[in-house]
Amino acid sequence: MKLLLICLTVLFLTLAVLLLKNTLQRKKFPLQLTEKIYAVPGLECNIYFNNVVTAINYRNYAYEVRCDIGRTDSDRWRVTPEEKDIGEHKLTFIVHGDDGIVARATTTVVVAAPVTEKKKVSLLLMGASQTAAVGYPERIFELMQEEKNIEFSMVGTNSGGYAAPVPGGVAHEGYGGWGWNSFFTRYGLKESSANDGLDPARPWLRNSSFLFPDGDGFKFDLKAYCDKYNQGNVPDTLIIMLGINNIFGARSNSDVDKTWDEHIYPYMKKLVGEFRKLNPSIHIAFCTLTPGSFTQTSFGKSYKCNYTLWQWRKNLCYYHEKLFKVVKELNVGLIPVHAVVDGDNGYPEQEEEANMHCEKKILRQMNAVHPNPSGYKQIGDCIFAYLKHILSSR
Repeated sequence: MKLLLICLTVLFLTLAVLLLKNTLQRKKFPLQLTEKIYAVPGLECNIYFNNVVTAINYRNYAYEVRCDIGRTDSDRWRVTPEEKDIGEHKLTFIVHGDDGIVARATTTVVVAAPVTEKKKVSLLLMGASQTAAVGYPERIFELMQEEKNIEFSMVGTNSGGYAAPVPGGVAHEGYGGWGWNSFFTRYGLKESSANDGLDPARPWLRNSSFLFPDGDGFKFDLKAYCDKYNQGNVPDTLIIMLGINNIFGARSNSDVDKTWDEHIYPYMKKLVGEFRKLNPSIHIAFCTLTPGSFTQTSFGKSYKCNYTLWQWRKNLCYYHEKLFKVVKELNVGLIPVHAVVDGDNGYPEQEEEANMHCEKKILRQMNAVHPNPSGYKQIGDCIFAYLKHILSSR
């Protein structure tokens, strides 16, 4: 009897240790998989594994994706849907470690139906340097021109190279270095063509187009903005990709908490409130943030020893955890931009010597957080798929 008790005790302790080990693994392995992934027939849709896991090296794990459409590669799940795939498809994402499953999540792949009735879309994009680079706004515009039943227009005071938009062309409100708070706080600056060194066309001093004089100060005045820049019309669709500049320099979760409480969350609520006050039926969606390139080399090139890839990935994961909750609170859409960008091939590269004494030339990534044209097109495809979904659902 005593021997049996000892054996049972040992067995219990062993199971407890294994359970604790598995629990710790799961806590260290959060997944950034949104509830829905949007796709359209004819355009490739991706989930890059490194973009939805938070691990120092995602290649140390094995990935299993269960879905009735698409295929699983070594670095991603991908699908280019056909017309027959229109509808919803359950996708289960499983991560395997040496000791078994370390993470599991499900999402729904939504393949948008065609827009068969005439629809009008007036789109305002708000963002930072990824928007100002104009790659993904141009891609959205390009794809929308192929839609016979969509009368599409873009709203904004900015376009490519920080030039004024051409009427009927690509427009946005995206500015390098800006965060959620910037559109409410940048006023009274002596505007200059000086830049921050990252982009010769990027003005460092720029005032928010939404701020107007109010007594001795200024206020966010959406009506005045629409009167001045959009013939008095309020956009019917607002898509926002902000936050990277708010959290990029954080060194810990507590740093992210602080900037969230002071510079992000209050302004999220203000933006949503201001637009809904003027147009209660406006459709609003927040984008997740671009994941950044997959190499520390690009971070070294862009930021020397000041910022690291690993710290950025931790900041990004923690920010997304908060974002996934707040979109439900504010009842806005969520566009999974982070999942779709190719971190290996979607960021700029340059050829360099392997080292000072080696004649061999190798390609190295040279920009940490700003994609190349193919990466921006992936973002544009993702947002376009989301727009097609909401339009075909209206």
